[in-house]
Amino acid sequence: MTPGPASRKDALTTLADVAERLQRRLLPGAPPDVPGLDIAFTYRSASAGVLSGGDFVDYYARPPSGSLAFAIGDVAGKGVDAMATTFVTKFMLRGAVYGGHLSWPTHPGDALQELRNGLLEQQDFGWDTERFVTVLFGQLTPRTGILQLAAAGHPAPFVVREESVERPLLVTEAAIGVELDVALEPYPTEILRLAVGDLVVLFTDGLGELRDAEGRLFETCMAEELAGSHGERAADVVARLVAAGERFTARPPDDDLAVLCIGLTALTG
Repeated sequence: MTPGPASRKDALTTLADVAERLQRRLLPGAPPDVPGLDIAFTYRSASAGVLSGGDFVDYYARPPSGSLAFAIGDVAGKGVDAMATTFVTKFMLRGAVYGGHLSWPTHPGDALQELRNGLLEQQDFGWDTERFVTVLFGQLTPRTGILQLAAAGHPAPFVVREESVERPLLVTEAAIGVELDVALEPYPTEILRLAVGDLVVLFTDGLGELRDAEGRLFETCMAEELAGSHGERAADVVARLVAAGERFTARPPDDDLAVLCIGLTALTG
């Protein structure tokens, strides 16, 4: 029996509802309330009519430990295919942190190793595909101000201090999916100590690779834009940085964009 117009309409409505629900699951949730930390983010999909795409932001907290783990990532490509891989990546990482054998607070290098091992078992990643994912995973303990960072091909963050804007020289491995035949140990992790008022600013290439009329990348100007932000509200820093990128670019943005800012407001130890 061939479905009638009403049945086809119902099926399309159901599919649209499922798609919207999945997209909303990919959007960053409200940041957790962690004493000593101020957290803000922004997210924008480049695809018209699509709520989420290839970028993601996520947080992980387990009260009463007081530590925060966080991730920002970018899946190659745009649209539905990228969104599907983003969904797998986000929730595979969430499962590794909350449901796997990783200790808490989670060591960033171990988290990325778990993610890589899981993703390379997926059909999206193989010699006959061009799919890859960049991820930066961090862990911050406001009791001590200790920040740990590990990256798989993702742009290094900025750290805004009272008298300088620094960029940790992360020892990064390649993006996940680029080197399929290399067995990696836990990813290298860089450790820094933050002071009260310091900010950590993470972003995807949808912001960093904006170009002006002369072809310059916005990433090369971000330290200057962030100068003087020490001690400011995380939400204000995010809004000002995105606005600066929009003024900088010579043409409308055509890539997904995510920015995450975490400020240390107090040492809770």
